[in-house]
Amino acid sequence: MEWIERIKKTPDELEKLILLGAWLSEEAKGKGVNPPVIVGGSAVEIYTWGYYKSADIDLVGSKEFVRSVLLSSGYFREEGRFFVSDELGLFVEVPDSTLLGSNEKVRRIKVSELDAEIYVLGIEDLIVDRLNACVFWRSEDDCTWAEYLLKKYRNEIDLTYLKERATQEKVMEKLESILLKSGPDDG
Repeated sequence: MEWIERIKKTPDELEKLILLGAWLSEEAKGKGVNPPVIVGGSAVEIYTWGYYKSADIDLVGSKEFVRSVLLSSGYFREEGRFFVSDELGLFVEVPDSTLLGSNEKVRRIKVSELDAEIYVLGIEDLIVDRLNACVFWRSEDDCTWAEYLLKKYRNEIDLTYLKERATQEKVMEKLESILLKSGPDDG
């Protein structure tokens, strides 16, 4: 329960997200299960170091595994599609067991002070995720976040892969407009 105590003690939402991800990754390693991957708004929160705030924690992986770990802690209850902890101030959702995007692009981030790792959706797949919301949900906020992430991580992005994914998801036109707007050396 060391993880729970650490989560309880911090008022910082980003730190809670990282602690929860590290706890689940360590539990997965101990049980020989693939660790859940942080996706959606939670991944945006990590890539922006908390500048973006997500209301819940989105994970992709084995819902049964996540359910087992969270419910056995005694701090969570299941409410519909969420695992809720009032005491810890956490809402966790596992919307899918299959990652939309590349497992090879998932970032494994070492959290040295915890001697643990978290797994986060690759930046290219996250940008495509935001572009999907931008284009198909007409979410201007997601357009802004896609552009922000593209500029911030431009030197780390596999542009060929990003364009392939954008084409597959039918958001290439929006990606191209952002690339043109930001210019070749901007970011």
